[in-house]
Amino acid sequence: MTAKEAVPVRGDDHADDDFSVIQPVGFTPVQVESGGRKLLLSPRALTIAGCLLLGLLALVYLLIARSLIFETQPADADVSVSGLALPLGDGHLVLPGHYSYTVSATGYLPKSGEVQVTSDGHSRHAVALEKLPGHLQVVSDPPVPVRILVNGSEVNSENGLAKNIPAGQKRITLLTERYLPYTREIDIEGLDNTQRLQAALRPAWANVRISSNPPGATVTVEGKVLGTTPLNAELIQGDRVVSLSLPEHKTADIPVAVTAGVDQTLAPVDLGAADGLLRVVSTPEGASVTVDGEFRGHTPLELALSSDGPHQLRFFKDGYTSVERSIDVGAGIERDLNITLDAVYGRVRITSSPENAQVYIDGRLAGTTGETFNLPARSHSILVRKNGFEDYETSVVPSAKLEQSIRAVLLTAEQARWSKVPAEISHPAGGTMKLMRPNAQFTMGSSRREQGRRANEVLRKISLTRPFYLGTTEVTNREFRRYQRMHSSSHVNGVSLDNDSLPVVNISWADAAMFCNWLSERDGLKPVYLTERGRVTGFDGSANGYRLPTEAEWAWVARYERGSMRKFPWGNDLPVRANSGNFADNHAAQLVPAVLRTYSDRYAATAPVASYSANDLGVYDLGGNVSEWIHDLYTIGTGLSMRREENPVGPQDGDYHVIRGSSWRHAGLTELRLSYRDYGAEPRNDVGFRVARWVN
Repeated sequence: MTAKEAVPVRGDDHADDDFSVIQPVGFTPVQVESGGRKLLLSPRALTIAGCLLLGLLALVYLLIARSLIFETQPADADVSVSGLALPLGDGHLVLPGHYSYTVSATGYLPKSGEVQVTSDGHSRHAVALEKLPGHLQVVSDPPVPVRILVNGSEVNSENGLAKNIPAGQKRITLLTERYLPYTREIDIEGLDNTQRLQAALRPAWANVRISSNPPGATVTVEGKVLGTTPLNAELIQGDRVVSLSLPEHKTADIPVAVTAGVDQTLAPVDLGAADGLLRVVSTPEGASVTVDGEFRGHTPLELALSSDGPHQLRFFKDGYTSVERSIDVGAGIERDLNITLDAVYGRVRITSSPENAQVYIDGRLAGTTGETFNLPARSHSILVRKNGFEDYETSVVPSAKLEQSIRAVLLTAEQARWSKVPAEISHPAGGTMKLMRPNAQFTMGSSRREQGRRANEVLRKISLTRPFYLGTTEVTNREFRRYQRMHSSSHVNGVSLDNDSLPVVNISWADAAMFCNWLSERDGLKPVYLTERGRVTGFDGSANGYRLPTEAEWAWVARYERGSMRKFPWGNDLPVRANSGNFADNHAAQLVPAVLRTYSDRYAATAPVASYSANDLGVYDLGGNVSEWIHDLYTIGTGLSMRREENPVGPQDGDYHVIRGSSWRHAGLTELRLSYRDYGAEPRNDVGFRVARWVN
């Protein structure tokens, strides 16, 4: 409707007089700047927007947040979590991230820590708080000071209160003087609470009745004077020593076993009269003293002697006459005794070889050999000395009844050194070895004119001066089997070569060398033979271990006699002498092609070692029985050299080693000679070995 339109009249066609006519008015439109800006600035709009934003944030928080739950011990502990953590039931609602927490409860030590909350799920953590220590108040009956031990360790306490005892089951022990230990198991509840322990203590002593004859003796126990006899004493249980002392009487120490609560009466103690004191000196000092046959010491000496009668004293010293005295000392009396001992002399004559050596007696120069010395009859040290010789030392006790003689044989330094080297030793396998000290120059080999000579027996000039030990016999099967337990020397056409006492055969040169190294290791000596992967690659000429004899050593021992070289083991002429060795005789006719028809050695093959006579040096079987492996590599010289070889050990190179000596297979002139040389490397049934060792 506009201003120009009429307002319709309701009712009938007639106008109502009570109504005024409605007049039109002017219309002016409202001026609105902007509808949207009006809404934003409205407080109501801002409130609604804020609520919507908070609701949105809360919704996002609820969607992202995770619950963080702490299961605590105790259950009512307070939990504090850092950052934005909303308490929710038994836990907290937190966003994923890193949080610090503190759990605390009354009576417990607070505990702090850190947790990591992830977006993967809810987080649950168990935290157990440690109880605060507890306290224990001990009330003893009777009320005496006590020491408190917790699980065996003493703790500080004041007026029976022990503080800060960790919670838990504890063994409480109370200790105090004169009462038995008191022990109880107590559950310390902790939580800074104080518990009370009532302890009824039991006495740890007993009444002991002590008496003595005569009475009035002072009673002392562990340094504490308790009174005088007769006496009732309270003694702490245990093994005690009760001392009773009375002037002019001996002190008595009585052991007493005391049991708490068990009273006892000791038997009356008889106190004997006190000892007298005797101070003894002698001229000279150091005399031995016996009292009634019992040794009591050396002068000067203080002797406690009983006063019940006289005592027999005897004084004696080497080189002096003995003195006896009868002494009576009253109770508590002190006496002095001076004794003089008279010297006793004996005559000793001292001679020497060589003569005119100096004689020292007890470290002092007394004269020269050839004199007779008058010496006290006691032990004296004697030293005889001469320039260029080692000192001779001995001791002597002269006798007044007869003259004694001392003969000093003086040795040069070299002689003295060799006197300490044993003439005979045993190697670890059980064989015997003798000391050889050659100082000889000889020609090894044989002349071209010698019947039976072979081309390899070239003459060589030898100087042999290095001392050595040499096995008196060849190594036996028994000895070798200590090294190789399963070794067998086998047999020849049913004739055994394997008995324990027979020389070992069917071994190579390398087997023999390795046996020597085994002996060296057993004796802690430096091995002679150098090895690599089980093979012998060389030798060490400076080593002191066991080895095979060199060819020069073997030839010297076998042949050298008073400056000449003998031809055969028995001498220089044929035929073979009886008992000269084990060669091919009639007993071996079924085993070898040629035999000695007129000789018998009783064995078809090998014989037990040392079955025949030894040579002048005490060495057996250098000819016969078995031929022997030698240390040297095999070579053939070109003729007699003008150069003398000093202690040769063989050439540096070669494929074979020397074999020396005849065997049970030999009967020919060539082989029976001691200059016979053979060679090889592989085992044979007539080749064995003996061991040697240098003396460094």
